[in-house]
Parts: sequence; structure tokens; C-alpha cells
Amino acid sequence: MNSVVIEPSFASWRSAARDLLARGVSPEGLLWREASESATVFGTLDESAEPGAPPPVKIARGFLERLETAACARVRDRWPFLYKVLWRWTQGDRAVISPDDPDGRRLNRMIEDVRAEEERMHKFLRFRHRDPSLGPPEFISWFEPVNDLLEHAALGFATRMGSATWMIATPHGAAFWDGALLRVDRTSEPEPKPTELASPGEAVSGDAIEALWLAYYESTFAPAVAHAAEMASHMPVRYWKSRPDAKSDPTLIARADPATRRDRRARNVPPEMEVAIDMEPLDGPSLKTKPASLDGCKRCALWRNATQPVPGAGPADARIMLVGEQPGDQEDLAGRPFVGPAGKLLDQAIEEAGLARESLYLTNALKHFKWESQGKERLPQQPAQREREACRYWLDEELTRIAPKVVVALGATALKSLTGHRTALSEYLGKTIEHRGRLIVPTYHPTYALRVMDPKMRDEVIGTIVEALVFASQIAEGTASVRTPFKA
Repeated sequence: MNSVVIEPSFASWRSAARDLLARGVSPEGLLWREASESATVFGTLDESAEPGAPPPVKIARGFLERLETAACARVRDRWPFLYKVLWRWTQGDRAVISPDDPDGRRLNRMIEDVRAEEERMHKFLRFRHRDPSLGPPEFISWFEPVNDLLEHAALGFATRMGSATWMIATPHGAAFWDGALLRVDRTSEPEPKPTELASPGEAVSGDAIEALWLAYYESTFAPAVAHAAEMASHMPVRYWKSRPDAKSDPTLIARADPATRRDRRARNVPPEMEVAIDMEPLDGPSLKTKPASLDGCKRCALWRNATQPVPGAGPADARIMLVGEQPGDQEDLAGRPFVGPAGKLLDQAIEEAGLARESLYLTNALKHFKWESQGKERLPQQPAQREREACRYWLDEELTRIAPKVVVALGATALKSLTGHRTALSEYLGKTIEHRGRLIVPTYHPTYALRVMDPKMRDEVIGTIVEALVFASQIAEGTASVRTPFKA
């Protein structure tokens, strides 16, 4: 029996497996051990194949990715099992990935378990903000995965968190992101969860970010959490103890609306006593309803899935107002307009136009983020007419309060909301529209420039935005020669 000693990582296993395949070593007679265990090393794992050995076996990328995912499953015999699967594959036995094959069935189950837990990690992991004076990382978190998916899942967090520095600690290691590089340190012995995820003086409870999360949780609370069995089907019990929002449940359950409580009691009604009732679905409050504040606005259904409303920002006496379509993913989280990728491009255009962002009033036609889930991303959806009409109340309020001399409409949705008509943006580029005594300068939304793949065309789009901003500035200063504007 020959032993193979590797580090407990897929990269180490892959290096050893390739060497063994090049040597033509079959799975039988191999004993795989992790470096923490004592063993006799089989050869030198990093050396190239012996002279006369066949060339390295080429492995399909998709199959290798499946093995990498399965390698995250924390089972004692994962390394010999994966080598057995790899050996069968390289011998031409493609049935090894079939659910009808015992090995294929087990491989698929391992992959499904890892992917399911990685999805739960992205759902349930909560970062806490550290005191900036303590230095990086800016955010810290604790998670107790069943499988070894820290490195696998950390890549997703690095993409989502951008340049913000963070650390995710687990019983078996920690991942560190410095804004550019990802480092994963592993421990041979499991470590217990620290009593507090902070050093003395760190404000990890009651900070603004946690308060924002709790506000989001309360706004989307469903009384189904009162049913333990129902909740366990969506969130395994082991995650309950570390939920920062669990303390809100008793109050929210008690505060649940009467209709919900009646629905819960109705489950005990005998079938013979049930009566069918035809009801018209409620489609949100009437558009005639005037909410007291933007935070409490429910004129359409977009508030249900948004983190918070995103009001306009800028000086109260701004002469130029920029109106976009709707908040994006980062705006929804930050509560401020134009802070994401489109906002950075808009900042560039504003600077090229010789303007200062601080002198402009920036807002959106819609105040809540309308999105759909695609994998781990929240992608924006096109607002419906009713949603534009519902949010027109807030846009009119801003136009009245700020009273700008000129309004720049960024994109077709903004133009429709400002004029109330279905107008083609392309027909009005480089022109002005007069509506209710206001001058409107239509141009592209910066998001359009981000979607254009051709560099030359992208530069043209950005140039059009800059020209519109320069023209708006000239109108505001009274130096522009405005031809008779179109009436809308």
C-alpha cells in the first residue's frame, strides 16, 4: 500500500492526481492522507512524470470544476473517491458522472450539498462593521460551514464587496480580503467561535450597517418564522443561533397584521367547514394616497423588495437637476443616488463638462430599486408604467421644491417620467423640450455606456452625455442660444 500525502486543498490534490495519472497509477493500492497525518510519502508529488511515461492527461474544464466543487465536501474519503472518479473518467468511463452510476450518484450528491451550503452562506452570513480607527479589515464575520467551502465561497464575497476589506472566520480557518488580493489561512484543529467578534473598543453591535439590515429585515418580515418546522425547511436549525435579527422576531410576530393571524388560525379549520371566498387581489394603495414621507411610501409594490428608498441629493437651490431611471444595487444599499458603476461614469462626465457634482441635484424617476435575482446578483428590471406614475408624485415634489432652471433627463425612462408621454430618446438627443415651463435636455443614461462593448461607440455615448451637461450648464447661466424647444 503506497501513501500519498497532500495538503487538505483541491490544488494540492490536483497536483498529486496529475502526477499519479502520468505514472499510470490506479486507485487500488493507494492510501491518501492529509499532511497533518503521519505517512510515508509516495514519491515527490511535484516532480514531472518519469521518462517514457505518457503525456499528461487533458481533463475537460467543466469536469474539473465539478471535482473542485465536490472536493469541498468534508468527508473522510473525499480524496481517494475523487481520484477514483478521475481515474474512471480518464479511462473513458463517462458513466462515472451519471446519476445512475453509484460513484456518479455520490459525486452529484456531494456537489449539490456544497452548492446548497454555499448558497446558504451567501444568504445568512452577516458582516459587522469595525471601528475604522482600528485599521483593516473593515468588516468581520463568523460562519460555521459543514463543508470546506471557505475558499470556494470567499471569491463570491470578494466580487460583491468591491474594495471594502473584510475577514470571514470559521472553525477551520479564515479568509482575508484586502481590496485586491484574497488570502485563506487554514487551521489543523477546529477553533471555537469567539464570544465576541471584536477587540475591546470595537462597535460591532448597534452600528449603522447592522441597524440598516434590521430595518430591511423588519420591512420584509414574514410571520412564517413563527412556524419552526416551516422555517427549518428553508433555514437549517444550526444557522438560527447566529442570526442577528432573531431578537426582532417576537415583536414582529405580535405585530403581524390581523389578516395574517387569521390565515394562520385557518389552518386548523376542518375541511367540511371551509368556505371558498372570491377576492380581488390588492395591488397596493391607491395612487391618490399621499404618503407622509418617502420612507413610508407604498404607492406601488416596489418598496417590498427594496432595502430602502433612495431620495435625491444636492443643494436646495441647484440650477441644474439630473434625473436618472432608478437606484441600482449599490444605491439601494447605500441610500444615495449614483454611487455605483454608472455613478462613477457620470462623475467622469460631470468633470469633463467642467461642473462640480456638489452643485447639481441628482435624483431618479423611481425611488425604489426594482430588481430580479440572477444567481448571486440583483439585476435591474425595467419599471412598469404604473410604477413610474406612482413615483411621479415624488419627482414632482422635487421639481417644485428645487425649482431648477434646467433638467437633464438621463435615459428614456427619466424622459417619460418628466414629460408623461412615450417619447423616443433618439429623436430628442441634442435638442430641448419644454414641459410645464421647464426646459429638459435629454441624453443617454450612463448605464448605456457601460453596456456598449465597442470602445469607439462607448466614447461617443459618453461624449453625448458630456455635451448635454455642457449645454445644460450654458442654459443655467443664460449663455446658451436655445432654439424654440419642443413642447411636451
